[in-house]
Amino acid sequence: MVHPMLGSRVAIVLKLRLSLFALLVAACSAAPEPVTLSGERDGLTLQAGVTNTGHSIAVDIVLRNERVEPVVVVPDQCGRVVDVELERTEFRPEGRQWRGSIQAVKDLVLADQSFLDRPDSFAPRRVGDSSTAVPTCSRPEGLTTLEPGQAVAERWELPFEDSVALRELGSDATKVSLEAVEARDPGELEFLDILPADAEDDARDGRVVRVELQLSEVLQREASDPIKGPSYGELFDQLLQDDALRRWIESQPADAWGSADLRPAYPDYGPEFARVLLKLVTKEFEQAVLVTAEADGSDVVLELPDEDTRAQPYARTAGTLPPGITAFPDSEYALTDDLQIGKVKLPSGRVVVGEYLDDEEPLAFTVAPGAYPAHATLARYRDYPNDDVAFLSLVLSESPTVRWQPSGAIAVDGGTTTLTSDEGRDDLLNAPEGGSLELSEAIFDSMVAHDYLATEWALTPETNLVQVASGVGDGGYPVYVGYDAAGKPTRVVVDFYLLHLCWPDA
Repeated sequence: MVHPMLGSRVAIVLKLRLSLFALLVAACSAAPEPVTLSGERDGLTLQAGVTNTGHSIAVDIVLRNERVEPVVVVPDQCGRVVDVELERTEFRPEGRQWRGSIQAVKDLVLADQSFLDRPDSFAPRRVGDSSTAVPTCSRPEGLTTLEPGQAVAERWELPFEDSVALRELGSDATKVSLEAVEARDPGELEFLDILPADAEDDARDGRVVRVELQLSEVLQREASDPIKGPSYGELFDQLLQDDALRRWIESQPADAWGSADLRPAYPDYGPEFARVLLKLVTKEFEQAVLVTAEADGSDVVLELPDEDTRAQPYARTAGTLPPGITAFPDSEYALTDDLQIGKVKLPSGRVVVGEYLDDEEPLAFTVAPGAYPAHATLARYRDYPNDDVAFLSLVLSESPTVRWQPSGAIAVDGGTTTLTSDEGRDDLLNAPEGGSLELSEAIFDSMVAHDYLATEWALTPETNLVQVASGVGDGGYPVYVGYDAAGKPTRVVVDFYLLHLCWPDA
């Protein structure tokens, strides 16, 4: 029989030995060595180590200038200088090639399909830190200059659970890519993460140092949620087996298509998603074409726009600035045209401006009841072929404007701005249940038919609205009201900041 004290000592010794053994095992099974890769472009070198952490892919990077002169590189909006992604090497099939107007529609469908195949972006991490802590984001005021011999270190991570590509394809059909981009012009600020994915390659062409690594060299992982069913391109091809749909699309000008949205069937989500839905908008009609079908593209039902919904183009006149207002010369946008949208009906003389209008109150003035002309002033960026809306104007009087008064600002997160009356706002918000979304979609379709610039839309016989695209997107935009010498309002202007207008309070 072992004495109780001796037994406890033996147990302690065994625990210590087991603990020591565990430490030795841990030391022998340390984190796997990273797989290294490197590349260079004219002395700008990019070196990286890619590691499987067991729950994520981690990338440690050093970008070094080995030239004898400084190198200026492009940062992202947080000041980091390497773009790290998990790209696909296999993509959803595009299906067959068509011609003319049908292929023009299919190109729009394939653009949405390519969004599904977009790369996964890595998240920034602190250098030398294996935690998930994110470094401070500091928006740079200029480009990043690397002096001769200077290096920048960064760490990036992509958790397995956050990777769509890994979930759909596994490690055999994905690769890690790293890119650093030299500045086009040392005096011109640009950002790595400001362009859409489909424009990156052209914008970076000829000034990139890039390295990539097949993910299977780092880890082996099967797809946990592989892609099922036909691709958008294949489903579109099935729909086009319908003679009536094919003939109607062929009858439209190939350059007139504004949008094509294809939604596969999702019967598990409810009856409204049980069938395929294809929605097409052409610049020939303000009403969309609606196509529904069974999940495999059969049993096509076609709803074509009425002839009385043919789009009437808005007149364009020479572009003008608000009376008495000049533009600073530093804008890269050039004034083009005034788009004459139509007249806004003001039954009680009150003006409401905003995006969704839920909480918008009328502006602090009243004019005589009537209909007042609205126009969108357009501007064009550099040598781009398309215009954007620089500002929206509602003309209330032809009397000379002698002063401008700021009248607050509107918040935009859906890319549009609306001008209407107090009554028009109420009609818009009091649409029947379910009708508000349908109305918003119909107004949006009308905007698409007008090059996604602007539309005038009747709400009731007494009310309407004007809606425009808000410059180049979301943000907070100031509203100004002009007044004549008698103190009466002459104009309302919403400025989308493209032309850098010199307002009196600036």
